[in-house]
Amino acid sequence: MQFKNISNIQNSLTKVSRQFLLYFSVIIIISSCAFKASEKSLSQKLILYPPVENLDKVQGLSESIYYDVNVNGQNAFIYHTKEIKDEFEHVKQLESVSYKGVSYLNFSFQGIINIDVNALGKNVSNWRILPNQDNIKIDEVNNILKITINKPKKFVVSSIIDGVEHSIIISAEEPEKFIPSKNDPGVLFLEPGIHKYGQAWDPFVNGIHTLYVSGGAVLEATIKSKNKTNVKLIGRGILSQSFVTHAEESSNDKNFREEEWDSDWLGVVFIDSKNIEIEGIAITSSPSYQLEVSNCLDVKIKNVKLCGFGEHNNDGIHTYSTNVVLEDSFIASNDDRICITGLYDAEKGNNNLQWDGSNELKGVSVSNIHIKNIVFWGLDNNGADIMLTWNGAGYAKDIIIENVISITPTNKAFIAARHGGSADIYNISIKNASLYHGNLFDIVIADSNYQGAGGGKLRNMTLENITIRANKTEIGKQLLGQTYKSNIKDIMLKNIITNDGIIEDISQLKIISNEFVADIEFIK
Repeated sequence: MQFKNISNIQNSLTKVSRQFLLYFSVIIIISSCAFKASEKSLSQKLILYPPVENLDKVQGLSESIYYDVNVNGQNAFIYHTKEIKDEFEHVKQLESVSYKGVSYLNFSFQGIINIDVNALGKNVSNWRILPNQDNIKIDEVNNILKITINKPKKFVVSSIIDGVEHSIIISAEEPEKFIPSKNDPGVLFLEPGIHKYGQAWDPFVNGIHTLYVSGGAVLEATIKSKNKTNVKLIGRGILSQSFVTHAEESSNDKNFREEEWDSDWLGVVFIDSKNIEIEGIAITSSPSYQLEVSNCLDVKIKNVKLCGFGEHNNDGIHTYSTNVVLEDSFIASNDDRICITGLYDAEKGNNNLQWDGSNELKGVSVSNIHIKNIVFWGLDNNGADIMLTWNGAGYAKDIIIENVISITPTNKAFIAARHGGSADIYNISIKNASLYHGNLFDIVIADSNYQGAGGGKLRNMTLENITIRANKTEIGKQLLGQTYKSNIKDIMLKNIITNDGIIEDISQLKIISNEFVADIEFIK
């Protein structure tokens, strides 16, 4: 009996064990499927920002009539931004592409996405995408460019639509890592929709430390902020600025017009501040320089989209500060894309939106500037991608520029200077760059001008792994010193690749130089 009972017990336990194993296996399978489904969902995450109603209330901004875009089969809202001509328009502006404008789209994603760009016209031709991309197909019957990407990219698509070239800037971005709480009293949280705050607005008052501009939010404002610490301007929305005219057009009385550098007329400017973070925003149709940090300390700028198509001198970024990191951004401008050092409005007069009577500009020493993963788009055939200085004072040193792409030639060059200032510029490293043109250098050390004191110089600059999509004889411009003290020296170029081989000597190029330039070395 005992053996029989033991056998029965064993049989019962075996049956229970089998049932348990079966149940456990089902749970594992369900959990595994759920995990894989979750993993798949995460890997294909796509966020398109909502359309904005009543855009006709925002000057110079509308829904695009030139392009329609689908991302993974979902229709995206496309903006179109342009500069509005006013009665006092600057003579340099009169033939600008800014009046035609540009379309703009940004979204965030993870995984693999398919983008269909549909040109809205009867006759469409000459599709282009810059920088060049793989996995592109053009459906000429339906006027659609198709592209597949699997990592964040910023690029320009253009085509001839009914006889006119139109472009769209596309910024495919990684998802936001930090979205502040709407309930934080220190956060000004701008939700999707239109928000108007006007010219030279300072949002960082009354305890506000973070301005968050949501994707789908349009902020019609220019921003001027001074003497701030630990503040953030973040989000995936747009700062639309066509409502502000250029400073030199601010009055029909030439004696009382603002000067172009007046901080009240800049797109976004921080002055005498520290621990500044700017991430994600787009600036469209700026009335002057689009983004400037002047005499600031510890600045982080990431994933900004400076769309240009504003006034004639809407430089991209002025990095007139120390400990600056600028990365993963797109810079289009009608003038210089980046200016490393120069003079800025010292704000010595009154702060009203009127001529302050001083016109005083100030220079400051800058150092430790790191610029990486940037696409440069020069507009109006104007300016440089990297303007080392227009005037400047003190010194500019320890500058690293890497992984950058210049997609258009302009009247200056990839690297330029109009150095009428007194700054000593040295220890510059530029590496892993790609140029879609042959304008390499346009550096001139000059006498004092534009309130610069003169006497500056440039030394110790290295260019390494630079790909130039031109033949050697098409690569040129100038390297000109002013005196044996205000000179250019110690320039090393390593692995400079052209369409017809590596450059071995400066004599292979069309670069104008003089006796005040010394020690230029080419290395394979």
